[in-house]
Amino acid sequence: MSGNIRRQSFFARKKLLCLVLDLDHTLLHSVRIKDVPMDEQEYLNMRVSSRKDTDGNNLYKIKHQNVGMYTKLRPYTREFLKEASGMFKLFIYTTGTRGYAREMGRLLDPDDVLFENNIVSRDDSTVENKKNLDVLAGSDEKNTIIIDDTRHVWKEHGENLIKIDKYMYFSVVKRGYKLKKDGGKGFVDEDDALKSISEVLRGVHKMFFASFPVPRTCHEFQEYAKSVDVRPVLKEYSIDT
Repeated sequence: MSGNIRRQSFFARKKLLCLVLDLDHTLLHSVRIKDVPMDEQEYLNMRVSSRKDTDGNNLYKIKHQNVGMYTKLRPYTREFLKEASGMFKLFIYTTGTRGYAREMGRLLDPDDVLFENNIVSRDDSTVENKKNLDVLAGSDEKNTIIIDDTRHVWKEHGENLIKIDKYMYFSVVKRGYKLKKDGGKGFVDEDDALKSISEVLRGVHKMFFASFPVPRTCHEFQEYAKSVDVRPVLKEYSIDT
């Protein structure tokens, strides 16, 4: 049994599929502090959460490679990851740098229990400006769901993709970014895309393992691995938010 099949067998026995998650505009939005107007910085600085605070505004000030950034998590991100980790082996896959990917991984998973170092960046990709499942251990097109706001980077795996609406905490302006304001009430972050996707993931997971019961022996699993496929199951659901 190959190493990849062995990992897939391990995942299947725990009733885990693989879930590949993009970072920017999927789970979070990061901007350089210097690109945000001073009056907006004052507003944000009053609402910044501690790195240890996972229950507050989920707005953070981060310094990466001597560049200060604001990073805002998409609403429901932490709850989404916690729930998904019970059904999926989680991977981060970003076209950002390796250092940025690991910094965001620490923010999303401070106790290192969700991703377990399964973090892939553009430095790991085999094709420039594209993403491919061939760089993920234990993941292939038959057992993997992808969540990303950008479709074209997944040219080889479009049937595995749930395309999520682009998350923008800040609005782009001519010389940087500004907060989206709502009638003087400050910023109201009512994005609920991850809640909708959670419902889809629960349904796909349940249907997949009902359709493909996990065999008991290693020999049976090799045949099982050839026959299972999450893509037709995913197709039963509305996959674009």
